[in-house]
Amino acid sequence: MSLQQAPDQSAGWHIVADIGGTNARFALANQAAAPLQCVSVYRCADFVRFEDALEAYQESVRERSAPQVLSVCLAVAATVHKDLISLTNYPWQFSRRALQAALGVPVHVLNDFTAHALCLPLLGDADVQWLRRAPGRPHAAARTIAGPGTGFGGATLTAAGEVVESEPGHCSFAPVTEHELRLLQVLWRRYPRICVEQLLSGPGLANLYWANAVLGGNPRELGAADIVSAAQHGDALALQTLRDFSGILGSVCGDIALSMGSLGGFYLTGGVLEKLGALFDQTLFMTRFVDKGAFQSWCSEVPVARVTLAWPGLLGCARHARLQTQISRGRNPADIEVPHAP
Repeated sequence: MSLQQAPDQSAGWHIVADIGGTNARFALANQAAAPLQCVSVYRCADFVRFEDALEAYQESVRERSAPQVLSVCLAVAATVHKDLISLTNYPWQFSRRALQAALGVPVHVLNDFTAHALCLPLLGDADVQWLRRAPGRPHAAARTIAGPGTGFGGATLTAAGEVVESEPGHCSFAPVTEHELRLLQVLWRRYPRICVEQLLSGPGLANLYWANAVLGGNPRELGAADIVSAAQHGDALALQTLRDFSGILGSVCGDIALSMGSLGGFYLTGGVLEKLGALFDQTLFMTRFVDKGAFQSWCSEVPVARVTLAWPGLLGCARHARLQTQISRGRNPADIEVPHAP
């Protein structure tokens, strides 16, 4: 856990959180669009319930001060159209209405990649690493953000500023090469249906490694962190696994860009890419991103970047919470200043 300075008690604050399948990230955001305060990260496995993690965060803040809480905004790796929220890749669930009643303040729940998409207007050049700059139209066309973590998610921000939620990680995997077809045939032994998330995620790396090991005649298992470590030491099977990951990710992201009309830009995020570092084959990714037949030239017009800014989900939550408070006070959300992210 990392805890920053105590917040100003004279200001009202939003508790914001980005809840994935491995970590739960919390922070305080004020209504004036100041930098996030009291950022903390907890392991989901350390708590039986989400409410326990939230209470632990509140207690850690109360030890420093007792800020006035205006609302709670949660970005969760789950579908959010029902009252009961169940994380897709971790056994936490909670009722939105029950949580709001217990806390006594408004509770907003977003899909985690909806929060990431809401962060896109905050990004400056210092917050991204450009894989390719292109004559995109960031304010006149859709922008998409997607990436691999414990699962695989994505969302699109329209030119009008609305978020189109989606679940690209649960779309079917389509092999592009003969090698990928053989990987698919091996993975069918393990799963009746192969979706993108089963290849492009932390667990997906382990699946790719196992499938490659089977094809090599020496079946064995290795977790994602150990695969990365083995690749760093030159292990051929681990390096092949990461090449497969980079290529498949490029094809999938190009498909998403085509599906969503993402001429304004495509942004990569996710904990897996952070851990891969230089082992992520950006050249292969971009080759596969644009390899779309008659639409190769179209895909070549899409700017592509990796988000390097810390806490994009938390910042998206903070933006949403501020907008909702403005609306509840009868003010025009357009009056909210959208500063460069800290």
